[in-house]
Amino acid sequence: MPLEPLIAWLGEHLFHLGTPAQLGIVCSGLALELWRTAPAQLAPEDRLELLLEHLVASKQVVAFARGLLRDETLGAEATRLGFAELVPAEQGSPEPQQFPSELPTEALLQLPIEEPAVQALLDVFDQHLAEAEPLAAYGVLAGQLGGFAHLGCRLGRSRLLLELIRRLYPLVAPLSVGDAGWQLRYAQLLWWETEVLRMTGQLDAALVTTERQWPLHPEMLPGLWLRQAQIHRLAGRLKLASSLAAKAQALSPDLQQQAAAAAEQASLALLSGDASLCLLHLWLSRSLLRQAGHDVREWPLRLALLLAQRALRMQDVTEARKWLTSCEARADESHDTLAAAETAVLLADALRRDGEHEAAAQAIAKAMHFASHSGAAEVLVAAGREQARLQMDLTRYEAAAAALGTALALAEELSLACYRIDLLNLRGQLHLRRSNPAAAERDARDALAHAMARECGYQWGEADSLHLLAVTLLSNRPRVQSLRHSEAITHLSDELELRDRMQDPTAPEVRWLIRRLRTVA
Repeated sequence: MPLEPLIAWLGEHLFHLGTPAQLGIVCSGLALELWRTAPAQLAPEDRLELLLEHLVASKQVVAFARGLLRDETLGAEATRLGFAELVPAEQGSPEPQQFPSELPTEALLQLPIEEPAVQALLDVFDQHLAEAEPLAAYGVLAGQLGGFAHLGCRLGRSRLLLELIRRLYPLVAPLSVGDAGWQLRYAQLLWWETEVLRMTGQLDAALVTTERQWPLHPEMLPGLWLRQAQIHRLAGRLKLASSLAAKAQALSPDLQQQAAAAAEQASLALLSGDASLCLLHLWLSRSLLRQAGHDVREWPLRLALLLAQRALRMQDVTEARKWLTSCEARADESHDTLAAAETAVLLADALRRDGEHEAAAQAIAKAMHFASHSGAAEVLVAAGREQARLQMDLTRYEAAAAALGTALALAEELSLACYRIDLLNLRGQLHLRRSNPAAAERDARDALAHAMARECGYQWGEADSLHLLAVTLLSNRPRVQSLRHSEAITHLSDELELRDRMQDPTAPEVRWLIRRLRTVA
């Protein structure tokens, strides 16, 4: 149809279809700002004409028609008015029915693990690219190589996955213009890229990827918000992360994604010191997975790991080890090497607390082995933290200092803020043991400043920093009622308030210390 009659036909029908606000919602799904294309001060007919001219010029008429037909409030009327006639039948590029299109666990277990089989598939992928067959190449990556779930989590080949994604982009991107099937495939590649960048600690790059103009339908936006929440959590922006996770859960139409958002809120609640809210979110996540058709008679692996973390925060090592023993067996059974490494880090902490130092060292080595070849930044930093704690328990202070230096440098480089706070506090404790209170005080004040930053809200880190600072101030035995003595009591009082609020079992010890200091005064 020539341009002018098409604009006239669409304009006439859009006047009868819906309000500018409703049309603006459809436009937002196309990464198109209606109000910028057609400013609000124009008359309605002029605004519609500008919008339609832009859609025709940018070849988005078909995508816009699809958006109208899918819209809950406009779809029926759009069908009656004939907008379906603008949407051609798909040929060789059917629109995927679900997004994100991860393979089920049963299918993942059938995918190749041995290097020769993986390399054979990579050769097939290369051949499809050389022959300019993007659909076949995408099929190999998403199906036979399993995307992020298999290459990233089970094989630890995150860098390889990133390379394959970026080789596919030049072929997939042009095909995604005006084609819903290819739009979803392109979005899936961006999705995986975000996961890989987050896993390898490239948080700024991951955030940039989530903020690019994705070829998304509106129902995919909650998934983006959830990924952004995970990135902001690692960067120590817990309040912003919590807001995004709550929005993702409330607005996602997909039960499985709602469950993932609830699990993310559980993780954030735990870091923020609310163990009860953490448990509520975990139960909600499990309930949502049940509604989505999952077998949850046994707690899902990721939720069980969060329950183990919660038990460790609550000083219940026996409960934590029960969960971690189960997680370890299930991760090995499913060949999920990422989950196995995360379990090993937590298990090392539990074993160290129980005095099983050799077993703790073996668990740390297992986690570090995975992190070193996969590039899993969080695992590497967390394992370094546990290594430093173990060496300090064994009074091997030089080894502890070496482990701390490496882990802290990496946490600072990658902006893993909560880990940075933990490691600063740990280094301050090491300085105290080595009779260097001045250095310990600097670390304590730095950690406290990071923990009390406006967007942070890492309550455990703040409480630990307050305690370290108070103990450091008291280490030189200041005079009773001196400024340093009074400041120490103030910090301990603030710490006690936090630990009481977090229901921390160590709160009575802080209360006893305050009482003793005030009695002496």
